[in-house]
Amino acid sequence: MAVEQNNTPPPTPEDATKASDEQRELQDKLDHQDDDPEAPAGWQTRNEIPDEN
Repeated sequence: MAVEQNNTPPPTPEDATKASDEQRELQDKLDHQDDDPEAPAGWQTRNEIPDEN
């Protein structure tokens, strides 16, 4: 009995590589769930904060 092996994966659907609006909103909430709006310099990036060394 010969068993044929297909090593070719199925093609990725076009829409599977792009996030939907719902997924983007959820990811944004998850990314910022521990943010503290009262944190000092919380609105600044690391490049905007002066280096104190």
